Amino acid sequence: MAAEHVPEPDDWLRRHRLPDGAEQSHVLMPDGWPVRVVHLPQRDKGHILILTGRADFAEKYAEVLHDLADAGWGATIFDWRGQGLSRRVGKTPQHGASPGFPVWLRDLASMIEWASARSDGPLVAMAHSMGGHLLLRHLAAGGGGVARAVLLAPMIGLNVQPVGPGIGRWLAGVQVVRGKGDDYVWGGGPWQPGRPGEQRQRWLTSDIERFRDESWWIGTYPALALGSVTWGWLDDAFASIDALTAPGAAEGIATPVQFQIPARDGLVDCAATRRLAARIPGAQLIEYADGAHELLREADPLRQQVLADALAFLDMISLP
Repeated sequence: MAAEHVPEPDDWLRRHRLPDGAEQSHVLMPDGWPVRVVHLPQRDKGHILILTGRADFAEKYAEVLHDLADAGWGATIFDWRGQGLSRRVGKTPQHGASPGFPVWLRDLASMIEWASARSDGPLVAMAHSMGGHLLLRHLAAGGGGVARAVLLAPMIGLNVQPVGPGIGRWLAGVQVVRGKGDDYVWGGGPWQPGRPGEQRQRWLTSDIERFRDESWWIGTYPALALGSVTWGWLDDAFASIDALTAPGAAEGIATPVQFQIPARDGLVDCAATRRLAARIPGAQLIEYADGAHELLREADPLRQQVLADALAFLDMISLP
């Protein structure tokens, strides 16, 4: 059952305002594409690069940024090319298109370099869903710059509703061949405000107030809205999943990683995550029985435990 509670004023402000001292800018990628960045200068501890999921934007992580600042961490978060306040790539600003996963991987390498230059010591990462997928691909390809990483419900496999991944993959390929790759997938469309109790809320979080935050931010800043994925995005995602799960890819990841997953996830395939985690030398896997896909926006005390587990793992960079 969804958790309904009356938030304290300070809690509401932490979710609806970026921390004091947050620096916002656009960073140009090597091809000149502007990517929006929010940067919290380093504090007592190290620096965390936050990689968001598909259709996310930095403001959805306002509460996380406050938590990290309170814990003494600096942080950098950016909106992926094509979403948030970065320049869009679809045929309209609402179309959740893919520029090509190799393009996102190049952007990620650039952002790791950018954040590392502003980190006094090793850079670590927290990566959610599509961000977790892209970070794993970066690491599997021998990319460096990240000392430790926490992967929250990473996109290792897709639960394509309602047809399943097999038919979904076939349909995406057919639609791309038909020249429909730039179109929304069937059943998709422009962004719509979330309604507590709907299926999407149950897939994302049991916390109604945190679920409402996305609609509050987009209502305040409509440019943050992004609609559903396109057939081209779906086709590209399956190809990138193939690359990540290919023989030898996961086995070559040397960076210490911790996987955090809900026991069941309506959006990504938890079984695929378990299989991949087992192939990475020394990887940790934590499952939360009551969690949904957005673990960092779950109800307390589960959310507090997720964050504590992540920071305990990342804090190990300071140990001899």
